[in-house]
Order: sequence, then structure tokens, then C-alpha cells
Amino acid sequence: MDGIGTPAWTQRFRTRMRDCDWVKRGVEQWKARLSAQVNRPPDIPLLGGGWSHRYICPDDGAALVRVDRRHHECPCCLRIWSGSPWDEAAVAEEHNRFAQDARLAAVVYAASGEAVYAQWAKSVLMFYARHYDRFPLHDIFGKVGGEAGRYGAKVQNQTLSEASWIYPLAQACTILRHASMLSAGELDEVEEHLFRPVIRVIDRNPRDRSNWQTYHNAALAAIAEALGDVGLLKRALDDEANGFHFQMESGVGEDGFWFEGAWSYHFYTLEAQAVIAWAAMGFGEKLYEHPRLRAMFDIPLKAMLPDGTFPALHDSKVVDIRSYAHLYEWAYAFYGIGEKIVRSSDRGSLYGVLFGAPLPEVMPSGEGCAEGADAASEAAAITVLSKPGMVSVTYGADEEAQSLLVDYGEHGDWHGHYDKLNLLYYARGRSWLADAGMVPYGHEMHKAWYVHTVAHNTVAVNGRSQQEACGRLRKAVSEAGIIRIEAEAEDAYEGVRLNRRLTLAGGLLVDVFRVTADEPSTVDWVMHTQGNPVEAPPVRYTSVTAEALSETDGYPHLRQVRRLEGLPDDWMLEWSWNGEGGEDERLQVYGLAEPRGISVYLTESPFMPPVQVRSACIRRVPSCTRAAFVTVFRACRKGDAPLSLRLIGDPSDSEGLLLEVRDGEQGEAMLWTV
Repeated sequence: MDGIGTPAWTQRFRTRMRDCDWVKRGVEQWKARLSAQVNRPPDIPLLGGGWSHRYICPDDGAALVRVDRRHHECPCCLRIWSGSPWDEAAVAEEHNRFAQDARLAAVVYAASGEAVYAQWAKSVLMFYARHYDRFPLHDIFGKVGGEAGRYGAKVQNQTLSEASWIYPLAQACTILRHASMLSAGELDEVEEHLFRPVIRVIDRNPRDRSNWQTYHNAALAAIAEALGDVGLLKRALDDEANGFHFQMESGVGEDGFWFEGAWSYHFYTLEAQAVIAWAAMGFGEKLYEHPRLRAMFDIPLKAMLPDGTFPALHDSKVVDIRSYAHLYEWAYAFYGIGEKIVRSSDRGSLYGVLFGAPLPEVMPSGEGCAEGADAASEAAAITVLSKPGMVSVTYGADEEAQSLLVDYGEHGDWHGHYDKLNLLYYARGRSWLADAGMVPYGHEMHKAWYVHTVAHNTVAVNGRSQQEACGRLRKAVSEAGIIRIEAEAEDAYEGVRLNRRLTLAGGLLVDVFRVTADEPSTVDWVMHTQGNPVEAPPVRYTSVTAEALSETDGYPHLRQVRRLEGLPDDWMLEWSWNGEGGEDERLQVYGLAEPRGISVYLTESPFMPPVQVRSACIRRVPSCTRAAFVTVFRACRKGDAPLSLRLIGDPSDSEGLLLEVRDGEQGEAMLWTV
């Protein structure tokens, strides 16, 4: 592959314009988008950018939508916000857009030879070179100049954002340099007054293993290509404590998943790794051949839910793989994977235009698809995500597909949550048990609720959150159509052992969660669902305060807490899906052989915008040294009769527990070891 902007690259690009319809279409779309602005000087604000995580509605935590530089609308409550910190956060995105549009304009010039696009890209680049020193160093804490911490930056307000902003400008510069659109004096000016100062700002904040450092490396690599600086590229790649190779070895598991255990950050980091590999092409380096870079593209294809999404995990929102179709243009071009994702897009992304390979014709039978039998169509697929310590399972296909995920491993560093043995469950096209996810970090609820144990589908002890912990996977097998998963954690609480055993079979998920404590402890089994509880008429509901459960670690944010009285030892509660198109979808939850002294609570819990509210069920066993919670989850339709379930054996015994399942009183019995 040729370096961006070189004569060979330009010739190849123009040949693609002639031969590939999506390439020509993409360039024409960019020309139309840029046409209004390339004929006037860029209106770049001299205000330093604010923190994107403060670009939120203070009331509900939803990300705002820009109306103009001074007005910002909440999509949930429709309130308009103005002033600080919203104006600065909106300006940060403006700076990013100018950098990205300058790169697009340079690419359009390379494709078309129309000088107006090169001149506009150059004007953006030269503006920042001539004004960079006028932006004061500032950070997210409001400190300016010498008081700003090492995280602070100038055009943006943290080194991560500065790096993300500069690398598209460096790529634009590379194209303009090769096209002789910058004089020697202008190149010197850009180097001495923009690129070198940006590097000095970034160098104040080495970040070791992190997505931050990956973006720092991307900035260094892109600037190295713009300047033809081999030494700078070598530093970006080979720094023993920060470089590309260090990040790959320390941050990416052999399976390809990024160590922070959040799909948002996996793709976010992958974006930067691709930029580094792209820049290295300009020096003849073939970083795209690195096996773990390929694995980072490959693992999402194995671990995604049947609907093509990834669950909110740790500091992540729900991620749709189709929103990363541009990255799979790269993956398909270099590795031949991701064809289905590429085929589902319009192919007009930067990677699609510059790298996208022709797709084969679709065979009527579905043959010729690069993925072949993917995770959604296999009878059973078990994927162990070794670096963060998670196991992902998909069983069945189409409407009958079920998926589960258990988080047992590393905490996830700064983006981890206190959620060992957290369980996620997808069935009948719905994520019935979902993670708490996140709101932007600038909202107080992020630390007050979303990171805490009670916000997850796991066990909390003594009304407190778990410690940072790393458990282990004991079993992950598929035998004769039955999937069995077992994981445990021994250091989430001092003197407490957590063990979760899951059985997926016959359209049901059986969950046996055992807790053993050295001292008498109060144990809460917690589940959350995006459903509305269906009233159970024989049950009495008594309102209690959230503080009656715990006064700390997220519990006070529970709302409308009700204790259920009159439940039998074996009970069933039902939830109706409260999302679009799911009026007749139901989740039945069966509690079997409940521990002595147990109390069951229903409550509302905070969730990510725009949903905002979920339903939660808490089962509390007070003052115990051993507790075993046996639960059966069944996704079904409205009106489906309850199952007849019988537990055989002692739930507290780790061996020999059997579950008899009948569809109705007279149905044929199935007997499973659980």
C-alpha cells in the first residue's frame, strides 16, 4: 500500500474513481457537502474547546444537540441550554469538524484536481498554525496556563482530545505536501508553530496502557508522516512504555478484545490503531499485518448479539456494529472479513472510498458470504474474551436466538464497574437483562449510580459495592444442545465467595448463584430489565424507602421501592417489554426454593437516556453465611402459560442439583442438571 498523498497513491485513487461506483459517489457527496464552505474563509473560533462529557442536560444526562454556538437542545426534555460549559463543549466539536473537513477537502482535491478544495484545506491548516499559541493551555477542571494539569491541552481541553483533533489535520497536510500545495516556508511554519507544539503538549501526559495513549500515538504517527520524520514514527511505534507495539501486547488479548472491557472503548481504540497503521504505510511499514490488529476487527464478529449490537458494558453504551461499517471497509480490504457489514452500508465513508474492495455478487442461496456461518447462525457459539475476563454465548438463530454474557475478570481500569459475575441476557430479539451502561462522566449520576454493584445484574453484600476484583471462569462448554457456564469471584468482598452457574437449554436460562461468607452478611441478588412488571394479584405490595435497603453505594437512587408479601417459596413474576414494537413480549422470572428469611422487592432504577428507567428486582437474605438463589428466565409471548418447575436437591449443594421442567401441568417432563 502507498502512503497517502504520494503520486502513486493519487494515481491509484483516481483509477478507483473510474472503476468503483461507490468511490465516485462518495467523492461527489463530499464535494456537495463542502461546496458551501470552500468558497469562503473558515470561521474558526479562537475559543478553546470544552469537555464533551459536559455537553449534557443537567436534568436527565442526555447528550445535547447543537442549535448554534450558543444554544443547545436536550432531545429528551427539549430544554435549551446556553453559556458555559455547553458553549465550550460545542466549540470543541467545531474544531474537530474543521480538522476532519480539511482532510476531506484535501482528499477531494487529490481525486478531482480542483484547487479550491486544496486551498480551503490549506487555509484551515495555516489558521491553526498561526493561532495555536493564542489558545491558552486549559483542562477540564477549569485551570488555565501554568495551573492546568498534565491532562490539559490548548485547542481542546485534554491531551486525548488534542490528539484526536490533530491527526486529521496532519493527514491533510501530508496530501497537500505531496501535491506541492504548501511552500517550504509554510511547511516550516506548520511544523514549528503547530505540529511540534502539539507534540510538546501531548508529551506532558504519557499514559501507559490506555486508549488515551493510543490516540497520542496516532497523532505522533500522522504528524511523522506529514513531516517525513522517521524518528517520530519510531517513537510512536516502539516506545517501550507507551508505543503501538506495547499497547498491542499489554492492552489487547489474543482474542482481540481491548482490556477495558467496554465495546465503545474497543472500537474507539481500534479507530486510533487503524490511523497508526495507515500512517505507517507512508514509511513502508505493514502494521496492518499485526495479528492482534486483525483480531481487534475479528472479535466483534464473534461476540456481537444476534441483532448486530453489543451490550452496554462498563463505561459503554449499546453499540451497533453497523455504525462501524467504515472500519470494516479496512477489515474487508486487508483481511477479507466483515463483508456483511460492508454490504449493509452505503460505502461512502473515508475508509470505504480509500480502501474499500469490490464485493462479490450475492448468491441466491446466500453462498459467497465472507463470514460464512457467523455467531448468529451457529447452533452454539462460546467466545471467551480473555483480556477483560468475559464469556459471551449465542445459541440458536433468528427469533429463537438467545445470548448471554458473564463478566468475571479484570476490573477494567478507570472504565470498569464494580460488577463481578454480572449477567446479561438476550432472547426473542430483546436484551432483557442489560447492564447499567453509563451517562457522560460530567454528570454526577455516573459515579453515584452507574458504576455501583446494585446497578448491575449480580450480587451485592451488606448494601455495599464490590471491591475492584478479578474472578475466574471455571467452565464454558456446550454438550448435546445444553450450554453450561460457571464463574466465581473470591475477592469482590473480603471473606465472601461468589459463584454463578448458568445453564442455557430448551429456550430457558437457569441461574444458580451461590454466596458463601465467613461472617453473617446481608446478601442482595439484583436483576434489572427494560420491562414493566405485570401485577401479580395474590401478592401484596408494601412501599419502603430505598434507604431502608442501604444508605450508600447507589441504593438511594432506587425509586418506588415495594416489598412483595405473600409470595410462595416457588414464585413467578412477569415483565412486559417497554420498548418499541414489544407490546406482546414477556419475560417470566421464576424464583425456586427460596432461602429462609428472604424478602423480594420491586423497584425502578435509573438507566441510560433515552430509556432512563428500568424495573429492578432485589431478593434479600439477611444475616446469612450461605445463600443460594435459583432463578429461571423465560422469554415468551403474552398469554403463554407458566411453566411447571420442580427443583430436586439442595440448592446450596454445588453438585447434584436437578431441575424438572414441564410445559404446563400435563406436559412432557425434561430433567436437567443445573
